[in-house]
Amino acid sequence: MSWLIIWKTAFSSILKNKRRSLLTMVGIVIGTASVITIVAIGNGFKEDMVNKLSSQKQDKNVKRVSFNAFSTADIFSDTEMMTENDLSLARLVEGVKSATFDKQKVDGRLTGNLTFKSGVKNLSINYEIIKQTKVDLVEGRQLNRNDDTTLNKVIVIDEEVAKALYQSSKYALNKPFTYKDQVFTIVGVAKNTSGAIGPGNDNSLVYFPEKTYEHYFGKLKDAGIITLSVLPSYDSNQVMEKVIKSLSEQGTMRSKGTYQEYDIKDAIKELGSLLNNLILFISTVAGISLIIAGIGVMNMMYISVSERIKEIGIRRALGGSASDIKKQFLIEGVALTLIGGISGYLLGMVIAKVISFVLPFNVHPDLMTISIAIGVSSLIGIVFSYFPASSAAKKDLIDIIK
Repeated sequence: MSWLIIWKTAFSSILKNKRRSLLTMVGIVIGTASVITIVAIGNGFKEDMVNKLSSQKQDKNVKRVSFNAFSTADIFSDTEMMTENDLSLARLVEGVKSATFDKQKVDGRLTGNLTFKSGVKNLSINYEIIKQTKVDLVEGRQLNRNDDTTLNKVIVIDEEVAKALYQSSKYALNKPFTYKDQVFTIVGVAKNTSGAIGPGNDNSLVYFPEKTYEHYFGKLKDAGIITLSVLPSYDSNQVMEKVIKSLSEQGTMRSKGTYQEYDIKDAIKELGSLLNNLILFISTVAGISLIIAGIGVMNMMYISVSERIKEIGIRRALGGSASDIKKQFLIEGVALTLIGGISGYLLGMVIAKVISFVLPFNVHPDLMTISIAIGVSSLIGIVFSYFPASSAAKKDLIDIIK
């Protein structure tokens, strides 16, 4: 029997039982759509992050040194990984034109992280230093340029912070907020748009006047990375090696970690690997539904075999081999799951595209998601149709006649 005839017969059998076939495919469609949605959004996010990092211009005479702490307690502590002493050591190395801390910017905004006490809990939030605020307020006023130029010790806080400190936005107004032993007055409470305070909330929840902040705490910097500018007449790689050696021998935190070159390419690779693993884990969890759907396919195929005993007998009587019978039912299962997989792919991409309208990045079809949809659905069809197909192939003509 030719493959063309087998495929035609398979689709004909599926169409004869439209309702049962449709209900069986629903599980495949939902499972595939879930996986494709997650993978498409994950890939879109990864591509967006990698593009942002890759867009940073690389100067061969500019090198960066980072510190990798041995202990996770040190990583998440408020201790500065690099100090002015480390800057001085780097500047003493021959060939170094200048050594500075990186400015801590996120999307062009100067941001940092602080911890405040709410009852018995310590809450960690992001803050931003700014010349004037333009946020939606529920109480009080905005920070203005006069606050900035006169070094006024005032701040605007998010209403979630206000509730954590003073139970309500109204009571928080004109109350004190202490940061690094400096007391600021709360003059405005901003409307919350980012949800509750927690690890997933990366929005700025406290705003300081820029010059006031710099007057009391110094310029906001990333004390975890030192940026080196190397003189053009020197080999930047050799200079970097000397700086790392000097810091490893005399650096402030030398006993608690290692100093190493910070390469944006390595950061991109690590980020890409991390995101791939995360996408794989979430997709695997979502893919469990495909196994359940596969069991449904197996059940349907067993029912189909039991209902078509006479058809199997006629095919065997007309010279059909056990192999032909096995192929017939196996292809029916594959066709069923393949249709469900393609439908699930299209549904998943539509869902991902709709979700991307409220996200800062786009999703688009790619070879990976197409391969997943076709490959996984075909595999499920083969695996879960094999035993029903084998059962059909083993039917003995004499037993069927009886």
